[in-house]
Amino acid sequence: MKPYLLLAGLALPCIVAFLGCASTSTSSTGAAKITMNKPSNQTLGRGATNTVEIKIWKENINADVSVHFENLPYGVEVTEKDTNSKDNHCVANYQLSASVNARLVTDQVVRVTAQGPDGLAVTQSFEMTVTQ
Repeated sequence: MKPYLLLAGLALPCIVAFLGCASTSTSSTGAAKITMNKPSNQTLGRGATNTVEIKIWKENINADVSVHFENLPYGVEVTEKDTNSKDNHCVANYQLSASVNARLVTDQVVRVTAQGPDGLAVTQSFEMTVTQ
């Protein structure tokens, strides 16, 4: 009986981690599909940088998928991108930089959109806080 309890104890964190990863998908009539995980919320001090990880999966899409951010707080911009692409799975790390006079905000909703061919797009959002 104890081995079953051990397995249950090991499986529970994996299930919780899987359920905690919210993702959104969109698909076309031609079976093309883009899925993106919800990025982590970000807290960024004025004059500092943070990295936000964007995970994207493509199905039946041979073209590149572009990523863009909307509603970044005033004074915050995307300054660098490091992409690791493998087959139809892409992990892109975007560096967000806040100027020394960036607007102080709490939980501002930032949208990230991954767009493929023929207008196929998926959007996720995360909250950003800019501190002193």
